Amino acid sequence: MTSSKMKNLLLLGIFSSIFQLSLSNIPEFCKEPNDAGHGTIFAFSMYYDPKSDQCNPFFYQGEGGNANRFSSERDCMRNCSPNVESVYPRIETKACHLKKENGGCTGAFLRYYYDSVHDKCKKFIWTGCRGNGNRFFDYNSCNATCAGVHVDGDEMEEDEPDTPIAIICGVLLALVVVAVIGTVTFLVVKSKKKKGKKKDKAKSDAPQAEAPLQEGGIEMT
Repeated sequence: MTSSKMKNLLLLGIFSSIFQLSLSNIPEFCKEPNDAGHGTIFAFSMYYDPKSDQCNPFFYQGEGGNANRFSSERDCMRNCSPNVESVYPRIETKACHLKKENGGCTGAFLRYYYDSVHDKCKKFIWTGCRGNGNRFFDYNSCNATCAGVHVDGDEMEEDEPDTPIAIICGVLLALVVVAVIGTVTFLVVKSKKKKGKKKDKAKSDAPQAEAPLQEGGIEMT
């Protein structure tokens, strides 16, 4: 066996050991598969994927499911990820040093992040999933958390997105999501009503099928 193959096998073994060690630090409930449950309530939730060490969005239907379900990505990562301190540090001011993360989904939500090089809170568009702790709902919460934090650097200052466009995008996306959830809920409820009617009809048909036999017996006597 050549030395290069030996090195590759050694590296593979090291990475495999690190991966297994990281998995052993993950709580068991975080390893449960994504389960949307059942019902007619569609609640936006997050579940943890141990293979990617990320939290992904899904719609929980209100009943059943399992413990691998969280109301926010922050809670999801803090409960499950062994690398949470590098993404959502428990000391919030540490998050002010993190670079802006736009996320990995297709949404458009106006949020704020702290630019530690230029010492200011700035607007950005978050896609709705994935990111880090340097993300705030409004300017005041960003400024209250990060004011005074500074990192030396020579980076060019990024332009902020146009606020009206960001708000319009966010509102339109919210309307689309509400419309989709409403349509799905309507179809589920309608389907359940149809099933209920079929069951009632089957019950009402059953005695009618037996009635002629009873009547025939009476006539014969």
